[in-house]
Amino acid sequence: MHEVSKQTIETAQKHAQESIEHSKKVQELGKSLQTDDQIEPEQKERIKAYGEIMYEHAQKFQELAHRLTQDPSTDLFSEAVEEHIKINQAHIEAIKEFQKIEPPA
Repeated sequence: MHEVSKQTIETAQKHAQESIEHSKKVQELGKSLQTDDQIEPEQKERIKAYGEIMYEHAQKFQELAHRLTQDPSTDLFSEAVEEHIKINQAHIEAIKEFQKIEPPA
């Protein structure tokens, strides 16, 4: 059975923490847009929701990265990577939504 290196585990743990912090920033952006009357309410909610989705997957990613210290299996690492992919997918959708916002005239 193949095992993930200690260095890879440490990198995954660090990246998981960064993902949590980044997801919180996306959520905060969605919240900060709430006071802008120029932006459609649905857009504000979608951006915030994508931040929440990112956060949920970042928490799972962090949990899996932590579990790797006890079980450095490639299967568990693959699960962690899948959560990271889901974080990135939600982030891409948040960016797309943000790009739809018309700049003030």
